[in-house]
Amino acid sequence: MKKLLITSLLSLTAVAAFGQGTVFFGNDSATLTSPPDRLIRFTGTAAPAVGTNLQVQLYFGAAAAASSSLTAVSSTAGRLRASTTTAPGVWSGGGDRTLGAFGFGTAVTLQVRVWDINFGATYEAAAANPANTGFIGASLPFAYQIPATAANPASDFFMTGFTGFTIAPAGVIVPEPGTIALAGLGAASLLVLRRKKH
Repeated sequence: MKKLLITSLLSLTAVAAFGQGTVFFGNDSATLTSPPDRLIRFTGTAAPAVGTNLQVQLYFGAAAAASSSLTAVSSTAGRLRASTTTAPGVWSGGGDRTLGAFGFGTAVTLQVRVWDINFGATYEAAAANPANTGFIGASLPFAYQIPATAANPASDFFMTGFTGFTIAPAGVIVPEPGTIALAGLGAASLLVLRRKKH
């Protein structure tokens, strides 16, 4: 009887913990619909990225935390798919990820980072490697609300705030989309002023 009681209590604890501080780490079309674009792309060509040497890891922290203060989840990183895939720009090896001490109903900040494992076992190591010529990049940090209970639908655990991003060879600066738009606006203004002078 005592064993049955202990087993029952452990089972209840496991059920209560399920879903707490978790998110489903995936960007496939069954998990996250488009728009917005949810793919990881190569800079320049904008082609969806492929390559099993490209690791994909989830980082997390408190709501509105700066990118520099986010930490990697303890789970193994995913990988982009092989060049023969029918789903380029999508990673494999995703699934549920635990977000440390954050519990049900908590707002957190997430970020997805990609790097070439040939130049570092972690994103930080690859970014600090002066010999790195591989692709590297990160999404904009985005908000995620952990569902109120484990009873929430599975879709409530999806990273709906995630949008796709580009990766570039290390050392190549990829401008933010807002910076590109601002540069375009500045160029258009210069053309208008030039026409007025003539």
